[in-house]
Amino acid sequence: MSVEHSQYTQHMPLEEGQIRLLALRQGSNQDDPIECELSTCELDNAPSYEALSYFWGTNRNTRAISLHGSTFRVREDLYNALRRLRQSQTSRILWVDFICIDQRNWAEIYNHTSRLGDIYAKAESVPIYLGEGTMATDQAMDYMMQIQERGTSQIPLGRMDDLILEGFQDILSRPWFQRAWIIQDAFHARAAVLHCGSKAVGSKIMIRASELLPDKMDPLSQHILDLMPGSRRGDQAASKIQLYDLLQWFRHSKTTDQRDKIYALLGMVDFGYSKSMILPDYSMSQKDLMRAVIANLCFCESSSVPEPPYDTIDEFLANLNPIDNDILEKIFETSMKIDLVSLLRHGSRYIRIGYSLVEAASRNKTNGDEMVEILLGAIGPERSASTPQEGSSVF
Repeated sequence: MSVEHSQYTQHMPLEEGQIRLLALRQGSNQDDPIECELSTCELDNAPSYEALSYFWGTNRNTRAISLHGSTFRVREDLYNALRRLRQSQTSRILWVDFICIDQRNWAEIYNHTSRLGDIYAKAESVPIYLGEGTMATDQAMDYMMQIQERGTSQIPLGRMDDLILEGFQDILSRPWFQRAWIIQDAFHARAAVLHCGSKAVGSKIMIRASELLPDKMDPLSQHILDLMPGSRRGDQAASKIQLYDLLQWFRHSKTTDQRDKIYALLGMVDFGYSKSMILPDYSMSQKDLMRAVIANLCFCESSSVPEPPYDTIDEFLANLNPIDNDILEKIFETSMKIDLVSLLRHGSRYIRIGYSLVEAASRNKTNGDEMVEILLGAIGPERSASTPQEGSSVF
């Protein structure tokens, strides 16, 4: 999460467990000034609110809104999102990161980074602002809104009109779908509504309509839809996901800081079996973060993981399938706390257990005999008795 200068005259310090909520005052005309107020509450006892998800944008041009009667400047994309979400008759209670978090306060930013999952999970709904509309996206949104009115069972069959198809492709390629920090917004949402310009449609309709597209969509967009409410996975009870799967699905997502390709996923991770919990820490180097990820995947302590031979997180993620055997040999030889049973059970997709690892385990002064027994049991008696070739792989 990034910080930029703005006017923060209304941000009183937060106490432990508190968040700020934004009251977006009603406006009957799109051109009416945007007026807002902040309030403070306990997250666990918060009134009904919605948590906005949007792409901050690369355009740093700002627009003025009124916050407690004072001028407060926000980026153009957020200004448009507030303008589109504003109701004509009543105020709308929202959580909006750029306004509700004091962007001058690094401690507050880091604290919220680890709480984003809870903030989005406790929201009644997540409005997703994709940007302003075009003629083509308006046609596609109208198409989906008609489906929504009739019910999802009434989705028409057959080829879509070319303009509608163009609009779908535009919507699903919007920058929102490419950003790492929006992934957990989709994952934690109890309900989600996608806004494009003045039109809006529920996530379930977007998912069903996308199934009619004649060509495969961008993998990132597909994985995001797969996490949303209304998807096959989204209908399950917010079950967490293994870190390895998330890293594979979203390694091409875009971030300003490469470490966020990992930090942005942590709120969705199942750490139940892990020996190494990972928390967002921007004082951590990329190398140390790689070691922490490997420790998590290998069910061992970070101190037994050698320095990876990669310079960047991007390079590391590109070489994670499988994990480098030189690294694994060092872990097997030195780890005092490795949970080898869990590693064999959950890591077969990214671990290649060969005889070089058995030899490395045999040199482990703490758990060597036990590790060799477990590994040979996994390899099987026939393969254990045979003479392996150098570099042979069992899994």
